[in-house]
Amino acid sequence: MKPSASAWLAAASLVLALGGLRAESRPRYGGTLHVEMAAALSNLDPSEIPSSPAALEAKARLIPEVYETLIRLDAEGNPQPWLATSWTHDAARKRWVFTARPNVHLQDDTIWTPAAASLEVSDDRPIERILRDLARPWNAIVVRGADGSLLGTGPFRITKWESGQTATLVAFAGYWHGRPFLDSIEIQMNCDPRDQAQDMRLGKADCVDAPAGTRNGPADTIVALVFESTRATAEIREAISLAIDRVAIRRVLLKDKGEISGALLPQWLSGYAFLFDNKRDAARAHQLGAGAAPLNLAYDRQDAVLRPIAERISVNAMEVGITMRPGPGSADVRLVALPVTSPDGFAALADMAVLLKVPLASSGWSAADRYQAERTMVDGAHVLPLFQLTRSWNVAPGVHNWPDLVDVWIGQR
Repeated sequence: MKPSASAWLAAASLVLALGGLRAESRPRYGGTLHVEMAAALSNLDPSEIPSSPAALEAKARLIPEVYETLIRLDAEGNPQPWLATSWTHDAARKRWVFTARPNVHLQDDTIWTPAAASLEVSDDRPIERILRDLARPWNAIVVRGADGSLLGTGPFRITKWESGQTATLVAFAGYWHGRPFLDSIEIQMNCDPRDQAQDMRLGKADCVDAPAGTRNGPADTIVALVFESTRATAEIREAISLAIDRVAIRRVLLKDKGEISGALLPQWLSGYAFLFDNKRDAARAHQLGAGAAPLNLAYDRQDAVLRPIAERISVNAMEVGITMRPGPGSADVRLVALPVTSPDGFAALADMAVLLKVPLASSGWSAADRYQAERTMVDGAHVLPLFQLTRSWNVAPGVHNWPDLVDVWIGQR
């Protein structure tokens, strides 16, 4: 019996579908990626570190696409040669000389010829620490062009930048490590979350912000209280810490996503996050908080994760006799989401120290040094870590390998 017309159509559809799947397994060159984000960046100059968590995270993520470092960390956080191919030291191991990678082009198509001084480091710290510092995006190589513009060696070059509004990055065909798949990236900054969601539905955006804690995975965001007023004394800070019902917040508000933690670094990165206390003791909190002056609790009201957590913290504080009024404006206490910007613990702590406006206490190398640096920050920076969450994005169908922009490609929509 001959197959029916519908059977032939079904078979043909299956063949086309399988062919499409096979085609989609191969990266495509071309296309423009449309990205929208809440962060607003004034520039991409590595020498200027933003003071807001969202801007710092976004800038740390974008800098390597334009400006590269001598050393880069791999997925496991291990230093690897990048613009520098090797390094040697003097007899005292206090001066290190790096060898520049040959035949690297700047984004004006001239050859990168670094001055000898830019390839020398006078430092008696262990070389592992030096390499990890050189891998930070804030130490990226930048060259000033003849017209005064900043030039890098990365896979994309900036062709348009309107401070805090829009930016256009175009693929650099002469990139030494191979041209990226995308032709360009269009970035819209300072976007309201509701507008981002609508543009995603309408197909106007390919990648938009999503609240941290909406999925499981390695933690890269720390939700914490930062005490910014002298009215929040040591006793009041301890009382608030003891009053917060972290278990209920995680179960109800975070839908069992993320982890409860009193540490700034996640367990996967430090290995010792469990040593930081996060217990609840409402009776003790009531004793410590007796007679406390009212405090203003500030947070990003557009953040769908921070808003309900702030409201619940306010209720928990009220239960032990402390008035914490959630709202905008000047803050005695601020609920923030601190980004974990690096797979290197000291680098991540250093960026958090910038956001918290405190020095990083230790420049050592061992895990014990790192623990002491973090302990000093938590105790001395008036910061109370609460939860470790995973950041997320909403990504349109057909967008592959996000957020590694150099490897992102756009397939069938």
